[in-house]
Amino acid sequence: MTISKPIKVLVGLLTLLVVLFPFALFLLWGLMVFPMFMGGSSGDFPFQAFDMVFALALPLMCSFALALYGLTAFYVAHAIKNQVGSEVVRIVALLAVFFLPYLGMPFYYIVYILMTKPPSWAMKPQPASS
Repeated sequence: MTISKPIKVLVGLLTLLVVLFPFALFLLWGLMVFPMFMGGSSGDFPFQAFDMVFALALPLMCSFALALYGLTAFYVAHAIKNQVGSEVVRIVALLAVFFLPYLGMPFYYIVYILMTKPPSWAMKPQPASS
């Protein structure tokens, strides 16, 4: 299945968003918690920081959920239509997309979408011609 270059770039950026999201959320959490430990005894500061971090984190979490569900649907559709890929590798990759999306999505993207020709171990075995 061939995909145009702009779609490959878009899927790659969305996959990168899914992979980097937990780190961004942890960074936002750190931006809220670290000043509380270093600041002293400002009674109102933690609530102000929580409001700011929540206002930043909520749109990020919503966009992450949309990207995750959309990419899962894309990868499932691509794996079903991918006739050149090995069935075992596609099944394992799709299980990883469902259960470990942070590893499964980049793996499937690199092997079957980014590369112009998948590696031989990821291809369906060709019958020997006599």
